[in-house]
Parts: sequence; C-alpha cells; structure tokens
Amino acid sequence: MQLKMGKDGSFKILQLTDLHVGSMPFNEQDLQTFEHIKDMTEKANPDLIVISGDLVWSEGVPNPQDSFTAIVSVLNELETPIAITYGNHDTEERITRSDLRNLESQIHLLAEKKYSHVVEDRESYCVEITKEDGTVSNVLYILDSGAEDPLKIGQYEYVHPDQVTWFNEVSRKYQNRINDFKPDVLFLHIPLLEYKEAFCNGQVSGTKYEDISSPVINTGLYTSLLINGKVAGVFCGHDHDNDFVADYQRIKLGFGRISGFNCYGELTRGARVFTLYADKEFETSIIETEKFLTVK
Repeated sequence: MQLKMGKDGSFKILQLTDLHVGSMPFNEQDLQTFEHIKDMTEKANPDLIVISGDLVWSEGVPNPQDSFTAIVSVLNELETPIAITYGNHDTEERITRSDLRNLESQIHLLAEKKYSHVVEDRESYCVEITKEDGTVSNVLYILDSGAEDPLKIGQYEYVHPDQVTWFNEVSRKYQNRINDFKPDVLFLHIPLLEYKEAFCNGQVSGTKYEDISSPVINTGLYTSLLINGKVAGVFCGHDHDNDFVADYQRIKLGFGRISGFNCYGELTRGARVFTLYADKEFETSIIETEKFLTVK
C-alpha cells in the first residue's frame, strides 16, 4: 500500500523493537508485550509501524512460526501499515528468514517493499513516503543486519557487502529529489560499528546502560551514507538497555526503546516515535508504558 504524507506535510512512524515473544501457551510477559504493542500504537497514532528485529525467540521454541503468527494477529488489529526486519534471535532454530517473510503475507497492511533484494536470506528493501502529488518525499531503507558472525571474528554479523552495493545502487534512484535537508532514515537490528565512535564523540542524548553490541567487521555502509548525503538517521534495536541518539557527522545514530517484556533490560518498556516532514529533517522522541511494571 502507498504511504502518503498528511495534509500538514508530516508522517509519523512508531518503532517497536525486541519483542522477544516466546513459546505458546504464552506467559505473562508475552501477554504484556501484546498489550504493550496496542498501548504504544494508541499513544503514538502512527502512519506506519517499523519493527526492527527480534520479534520472537526461536531457540528452544518448538513452533516459532506460531509465535510469529500470534504477533501478526495483534498487528492486524491495529489497522496500521507495518514494515519489518529481523534480528539475531528470530531464526536461531526451526525457522528461516524465508519462512518468516512468507508468513508476512498474513499481515493485512504490509508496507509495499520497493527494490527488494535478498542476499544469504537477508532482505533489504525501501519504503517510500510520498507527497500529496504522488512524488517521493522520504525513503526508509530497511536492512536485515543478520545474526551471528559467520567468520567467527566477532559475535554479531556485519552488514553484507552486497547490501552496501544495493544501497549505493538503489539510493541513486532517489538522488533527483532537491532538498536542503536530509529526508531519509535507515532501520536495521544490530548497531553499526560507528555507534561506538558516535557515542564518544557525537552530540548524545538518551541512555547507555550497556556496551554497544556492534559487529567487529566494518563493510562501509556508514561511509556510503555520508557520500549519499540524504540519510539523516540510522536506528536499530538489539541492545535492550540503550536508547541514546548520537548526532555524529550530521547523521543521527540511535536506538529504539525495548518493547518486549520476555527478555532482559532495566529500561521502562516503550517505543520510539519519529515525525518525518516534507520540508525539514525528522524529529524523534521516546514514549513509555504506564500500565506494566513486570519484566523478566
């Protein structure tokens, strides 16, 4: 489905991340997560929901597809367009990325994927946001950042070089937009290596309660973003006790707020909200739950 700016020239995104829904029958924490998704959507009233990975636990879960389908049922109640990428826990056992993407067909309002590209079962795609006249105003780049490092050099996987090539090629298709600001945002699960430098040397707001769990290998995506000149921010999940945003070299590198209850984390469960504009860079803030206190 086509996503359009409002008549006021704005578009609101709700980022949910790290839901970590477990086995059926669901425990109290999972049921809280389902209610939390509804609560955050009601608070934000978004035009689009982006879920940035780790929707389910798969390790030790007999039927992770059933847990994913249960999440889809909750999302379908919201009557809000949905875009998804995956994290390191979504496909540890008994299910693949391809299986999950096939299950996405059950989502009633799945955002249209432009220029979808799959490498090693990891999908990259764009979501376009258009103006009232149908021209593209803002582009969301959605990248699957993988799981465990296959080279065993670090713990977490790096953005695949083929994904960087994909970004370079696809982003050129949007270069004809004339802006005096950066209109676009990129979402993935695992933070880029540059997050560490950004926290030390950028203009930082928000919380850092744990080490930044980036890959060791750097495949150059951040450099491509700088050269492209139209991506204003990169936002991830993965680190449950980080929600900071670091403005570094005119790109904001930030975390969402953990949204699931069936996992570790001291931060109050919440979500990140973005307001995109047709004539200036996005604004973002955190919203929190007021209803639930119990976490694992």
